[in-house]
Amino acid sequence: MKSLLDFKSIVEEEKSDYSKFDALVRAGLANKAQIQRIHKILDKMGEERPNFNNADKMIIQNLFNKMVDLISNNKQINQQARRVVKEEVIELDEVVDTPKDPPNTLVLRRKSIRIFPDNTRIALYYNNTLDKYFSVPYGPKIDSAIQAEETQIQEAVIDTLHKIVKSKQHEPVQFADGTKLKVDHYTASAITKVHGALNDDNKKKYADMVHKSKDHFKRASDFAFRHVK
Repeated sequence: MKSLLDFKSIVEEEKSDYSKFDALVRAGLANKAQIQRIHKILDKMGEERPNFNNADKMIIQNLFNKMVDLISNNKQINQQARRVVKEEVIELDEVVDTPKDPPNTLVLRRKSIRIFPDNTRIALYYNNTLDKYFSVPYGPKIDSAIQAEETQIQEAVIDTLHKIVKSKQHEPVQFADGTKLKVDHYTASAITKVHGALNDDNKKKYADMVHKSKDHFKRASDFAFRHVK
């Protein structure tokens, strides 16, 4: 039976080793009194979608600014960093995805379900990364024409509005409830301007509202006309 000290050593081995980082913190890289909190932040960064409160974000920002200042203004550190970065880029050059490539994994969230007369169901899913909607049929086999229409990737209305702004031509948009509406360039321009001015969370909410139905689209356009300059 292992002693308490043996058990403690096993637990400590499983923890992340921040000893070298702690030495930098004690030397002045960050507030020494916040070391344990910084450890928790670093551990959380290993999660797929970490969520930080405002205090943690401020710690991260201060730490980032200090590190950028060191790398930028210290000639010796800058040369060493450039050499290390260059070596890593050479090693990973053949496997790194280009910025235009979609991610290897997509997380889809179900938004709604449509039921057809023959009991076939179409589930509408949304992906935040691509800002796209996907239709997934299930249940009894449906008519081939309906199936061809519903299984296609449904373009988000906000994307169509951006196309209308570029082309300056009236184009129809299809909402999540299956209804369609022809939108003019003036309306599309107002909505996309407001959408572009929002923060990331509100951009998603606004895009979702625009995509839901004609009524939701009208509310979004009324909001846009009130605030656009």
